[in-house]
Order: sequence, then structure tokens, then C-alpha cells
Amino acid sequence: MPSTTYHASDFVQAAARLSVTITVGTDGQQALQKIAPESTITLDFKDLVGACDRVEEFHRRFPIDAVVATDDETTVLAAAVGEALGLAHNPVEAVLPTRSKLTLRRALYDARLPSPGYQVIDLAPGFTSQCKEERISRLGTAVQEALKCTANSVDGISFPCVLKPTFLSASRGVIRVDDTGSFRQAARRIADILHEESAAGGGSNESHLILVEDYVPGVEYAIEAIITKGSVHPVAIFDKPDPLEGPYFEETIYVTPSRACMEAQREIVTTVEKAVAALGLREGPMHAEVRVNQDGVHIIDLAARAMGGLCPRVLKFDNSVSLEELILRHALSMTCDLSPQNHRAGGIMMLPIPTAGVFRRAHGVNAARGCQAISEVTLTINPGQRVRPLPEGNRYLGFIFAH
Repeated sequence: MPSTTYHASDFVQAAARLSVTITVGTDGQQALQKIAPESTITLDFKDLVGACDRVEEFHRRFPIDAVVATDDETTVLAAAVGEALGLAHNPVEAVLPTRSKLTLRRALYDARLPSPGYQVIDLAPGFTSQCKEERISRLGTAVQEALKCTANSVDGISFPCVLKPTFLSASRGVIRVDDTGSFRQAARRIADILHEESAAGGGSNESHLILVEDYVPGVEYAIEAIITKGSVHPVAIFDKPDPLEGPYFEETIYVTPSRACMEAQREIVTTVEKAVAALGLREGPMHAEVRVNQDGVHIIDLAARAMGGLCPRVLKFDNSVSLEELILRHALSMTCDLSPQNHRAGGIMMLPIPTAGVFRRAHGVNAARGCQAISEVTLTINPGQRVRPLPEGNRYLGFIFAH
């Protein structure tokens, strides 16, 4: 798991409940690593060969029975390690499309599954390492070329549409545009985000690409599932009561179980099953975002990991079993009930960041904790930290849970 993960404590607690010993593979050196060498291993998530070699060496001293990816950054590595150790795993080639929105679009298109139409603005490899003047020049040329295609052509851009990086998560850099002026502005903002991300060491081999997707109107849902031998077992479908219509797409509220009719829920699950089969995913947690309208269910995104942030805490199964515990049970071939009816009703609100600045304090937290049905209020940003809203930001102030 990356050092910036939200998931560390919840997976550690789940392992303790199961009396399972875990080793955390992370991208940062841990203070107690020399004292307890079996508890952590430092890995370069971008160096698959080197990281796999390190894990195989570790495995010879401390045998590993299962590998679980907690965040986007680790899904490909977990697949590679699982293959190297002969453990249950997703094929690497199946996970790769979940790490690239462009590759995912292509895979879904090839499978003839409903998903947004798309185009790509290619700023050319090396874009993020160029000087500011060169970046502005490349961007202007590429955007002008993209806008030459009119809505009357087969491959033309039509409005509204959505611009986004291909590899970032949590809606970072995702912007709806309604005309050529906002298109240019959004492209500039995304180009700056790509440069910033690369400068901070978080870039990818697609840092020169901007994905342009058709805007899909409709009601948005999220689905959480665990895949076993290629079979999708939904554990929850979430309603998103707040309309996500842009220009930015900050998540706010998730509620489960869904109030969608059973026919709509079946269609959501069936479409996700087809997407999973098209990608070739075989094992482990899965999170998908879909939009439903009169044309059917459209896959917006699909990830080979559990839902992000502290959101899994909203799911409480029989005997207070957590989603993390279900994931570990599945990975270790332990008995677990994966039926979607097996969890309590719940809701979660992700506290948005309204404006850029320095977070000083939060008022009313204790009052919120005292409200009926509120089970937890957790702040995840400390006083004194700088904060930014979407589309540049990638954090929430905290989470409110109701059960």
C-alpha cells in the first residue's frame, strides 16, 4: 500500500480480527523495518521486475499466502507478484486497463459495451518535462487541432464533453466543458496538473495525454464487488443522491442499499460482469462507477481494488465484519458470505474542500457526532495543512458515516 493510503489501519484491524499476520509492502522506508523485518518491505511500485524480485526474496524467508492491492498504485504490482509466487491473482494485462482510462475505453469499445465515446489530445511524450513556453505552445497546437473536428464529422467533438487525465483518480483533473472556450480553459488546467504530478514523481507514461469523453447524462451508481475465479459477487450497490453534472465531479454522498428498482440493479450488475469478463479480471475486490439513462448502463470507471478513502467503513456485514475482512478472507480462501443482502443500511458523506487555503479547524464536529444515526465523523486533514478543491486537489477534509 502507498504511504499516502487511507486504508492502512482498517486492513491491519481486519487482519487482527482474523489472527492473520500481514506484511505491508509500501513505497516508503518504515522506522521499525530493521527491528521487525517480516512486517514491512519497501518497494518501488513503478519497477515491476525489481519489486517482484524483492518480494520473491522476501517470500523465501517469510512465506506469503496471499497478495492484496489496497490502492490504484499497487494493483498492477499485486498482479505481477501473485503471478510470480503462484498465488491467486489477476492477470497483469487485465489490470492494466483499470490503470488507464484510455485503455479502459478501448477495451470496452472493443467489447461493444456501453461507455462514453472518446478522443485523445496527444501533447507528445516528454511534454511535462518541457519549459513552460514549450508546454503552452504544444497545448495550443494540440487543442486547436482537436477543435477542428466538428460535431458533424464522425470523430468530431460534441458538447458537452468531459476532459480528464488518463491515470489520476478521485476525480482529479476531471472537468466538464460546454463550449470551445471552456474546452481550452480545461485543457490548460489539466496540462498544469499533469506537469505538477510529474514534477512530484507521480507521473506516468501517459502524462502527455488528455482524454476527451462524451458527457453521459443520467443517474450515477457505484458498485462494490469481489471477483472469484472470474465470477463477480456484488456486495453493495450505492446510490449517489447528489447529481454529478459538473463542471467538476466531487463525490459527496453514497447510500446503500440502492433504491433503484431490481430490474435496474440487475442491469447494472450484468453490465459490470460483462466489463470484468472483457478485461479478464479473475480475483479480488472491484469498484465500478456507472451511469444509467434511457440508453442503458454506461461504464464510467472500473478499478481492481476496493472503494477509495475511508468509504469501506460504511459497509458493515453480519457480526460486524468489514469489507477489508471480506477481502482478506477471500484472498486467503477462507469462508465468507458475499451476498449483497448481508450488509446493514448505511450512508457516507465525503466532506468537500470548498476553497484553496490552509485548514485551521472544523466547527460542529461533536454536534455532528451527536446526531441520530451518525456513527462516525472522521477528519483526515490536520490543522495547518494546505488544501485545494477539485479539480487540482485530491483529498477530502473527512468523512461522515451513518448507519
